[in-house]
Amino acid sequence: MNINDFVILPGSKTGTSVKLKAKTVRELQLEKVQLETENEEMEKRLRQLKSNMSREKEERKASSAYHWKSGQARPMTIQAQVLSQRRENSNKV
Repeated sequence: MNINDFVILPGSKTGTSVKLKAKTVRELQLEKVQLETENEEMEKRLRQLKSNMSREKEERKASSAYHWKSGQARPMTIQAQVLSQRRENSNKV
């Protein structure tokens, strides 16, 4: 921003800075059209991404090669036992 784009208007004790209107109505309309176009493109990409994610989710569900099973008790690995002991020891301190 350039300091010349602002002007100080008397009207209060400190003055008020107001940005001068540099854009014409035509430039604003062109900017509006451009923003609307970009918005539509982004929405289209979002819909496509959602569609791809849904399709991939269905494919994973159909293949069910890897299925998460929660709530099953298994013996802890050595690393998990060490971490558990460290946590208990740090809580005691």
